[in-house]
Amino acid sequence: MAAKCLVENLETRELDSYDLITVLGLVKESDWKEIWRRYRPDGAADGKVNLLLNTESYYVEMTIESLTSLAVSAKYQAGPHLMQALIRRILCGHRYGLILDKLKGYGVPIDDPLQLNLSCSVGTMGVDMVINRHPQAPEYRFHKFGTSRVEQDEQRRLDHYDVVSILYLAQQNLTHRILERYVPQEMLNEGTEAEKQVSFPSQAGAYQVEFAFQRIDNTAPREIPPRGNVASSTMHQALRRAFAGHAPELTARELTDKGIIITPEEVSREFTLARILNDNYIEMKFTR
Repeated sequence: MAAKCLVENLETRELDSYDLITVLGLVKESDWKEIWRRYRPDGAADGKVNLLLNTESYYVEMTIESLTSLAVSAKYQAGPHLMQALIRRILCGHRYGLILDKLKGYGVPIDDPLQLNLSCSVGTMGVDMVINRHPQAPEYRFHKFGTSRVEQDEQRRLDHYDVVSILYLAQQNLTHRILERYVPQEMLNEGTEAEKQVSFPSQAGAYQVEFAFQRIDNTAPREIPPRGNVASSTMHQALRRAFAGHAPELTARELTDKGIIITPEEVSREFTLARILNDNYIEMKFTR
């Protein structure tokens, strides 16, 4: 029986997409000690971690390893953020042609269309990711989509991938980019400022998530809604746990550790998280 790591032991679950994205986030922060602490199997030495992800259409292998010296090889053509985005697109079932086009746009060579190889380095840490697409993977099914720029450019409806993208942009105070990408074109061109809002449903595991984003006027007093002080990074963590199908107890613990009082029973049924950030109002309502 393979040795388990700290996360598997503490959370009583197998590693999944949540952990791949978490590790890549720690790579971006150069937090090697935390990677080994959380994900090194019991009894193993620091310096190498292997993670796997198996979906209906893809098999993903990712290795994080200490290098003997600073990496300068042309092999390292990607980055942790690009790898995270690729994992999210795979999980959301985006068209494979769209995924290939995005990778080519970032200069990632595609030698075999059924196998993608991405590598990146941060300091003396290297990450290798191999993605195999199942030969009998089901074809993409067309769904109706709206008129926002992202939907029109990528020929798909908005989903979990876009919720995460908007949270990242909001953290960087890039409201104009959110509105340009996600407000329906008719509202963007002719609507009033109050009408330039982003609102769409997405699926996250067993949850239906109603996401809303709008620019607000802070010249007048505004009452903070219940759980209206949740950091966007905490919202992101709760969303990723829901998407990965983690037990309500783990999501409740994630939130209470950040000072958000909530019970597992509430998480198992319905709850709302909100945030006022940089003159913007963000809300996510989870219904199970």
